[in-house]
Amino acid sequence: MVKMSSLGRVGIFVLSIVFVACASAPSPDRASKSGNAPAESSTKSEQGAGKSDARLKAQELITGESSAAKPAADNAADAASTTPQNAVAANDAEVAPASNELTPKEKQYFDNYLKRLKYMMVVKDGSPLDDFQKRNIITKGNEHLLRQGFDVVNYDQLVKNIEDQRTAWEAEAGESMSLIQYIAQKLGADVYVELEAAPRAWTEGSKHYAEANFTANMFDPSTAELLSSVTYRSDRSTDASQQAALLNALVASTARFMPRVVSDSTSVLRNRYSNGIRYQLIIQKTEDARAVAAFRRNIRSRVREIQSGASSPDQTIMEVYLFGGLNDLEDACYAAFEKTPGMEDAYLLYTRGKTITFNSGN
Repeated sequence: MVKMSSLGRVGIFVLSIVFVACASAPSPDRASKSGNAPAESSTKSEQGAGKSDARLKAQELITGESSAAKPAADNAADAASTTPQNAVAANDAEVAPASNELTPKEKQYFDNYLKRLKYMMVVKDGSPLDDFQKRNIITKGNEHLLRQGFDVVNYDQLVKNIEDQRTAWEAEAGESMSLIQYIAQKLGADVYVELEAAPRAWTEGSKHYAEANFTANMFDPSTAELLSSVTYRSDRSTDASQQAALLNALVASTARFMPRVVSDSTSVLRNRYSNGIRYQLIIQKTEDARAVAAFRRNIRSRVREIQSGASSPDQTIMEVYLFGGLNDLEDACYAAFEKTPGMEDAYLLYTRGKTITFNSGN
């Protein structure tokens, strides 16, 4: 028997596999009759996929490039093209400010308000200083304030109002506030500074000396609350007479402590009014409590904050905070009155400092 070569044996083996596969596959007629068309299409697609895979492997052998790297590169390219668009969208979106964050307009108003504060300087009642000394230290203090851009009440205006407004103060305020607080409100002061001075003068041989201890208390005219306090002790002054030495000590001391008065009061007001300048709103004839509540709701959206105060059928007091002047508050009140049933006919009675008073119209 002739021995079969290795190549012949391989050929016979391959032919056997082909024969077995053909024998086991169903005929087209039988497949169609048995309703297996979907299976046939699936088989064809698998065969196509197999051929496609074979072509890709052949291409890899020829070019040396992996087909698996291409989808990853395509995905990276897609991500690179998408990311900048998302970033631009995020940058273009406006960030809603926090409820307590000031708008640019409010911030500008607040900064300008603090730069233009109105000060009223007074010497506390019972002071040992005479009129000439009072005039000089208040004039010196006002001189510093004016150089800083602030508004002031000069000494003559202050004295005249103390004389002229006493009767009105007794009729309107009486014991509810001091005469100085009443005048500070009347003149629209933002801060009034009450000075206490304890001067001392003496002579040693032919030389005359003097010194003074000062306390400067700063108050909010709306509430008479103490904002801050500054104490100062002067250096020893010498001059040709005790009176001259004493005047030098008083005036020089005032020039020295005024920068602290300004910095302390400004700092306190910046913190205190961080959510709006505080105004007092008074409505007279408020028998209808529901109408008052409705008015409060209607004005709330027009101001930064509103707080309820004392309330009775005669009048209701509210504390209102906003970055604006009395005119702005008056406009906001009228707009709220128009939307409040029973208060459509409300009208302004008077304003004094940061207090505005209306009649409900009932």
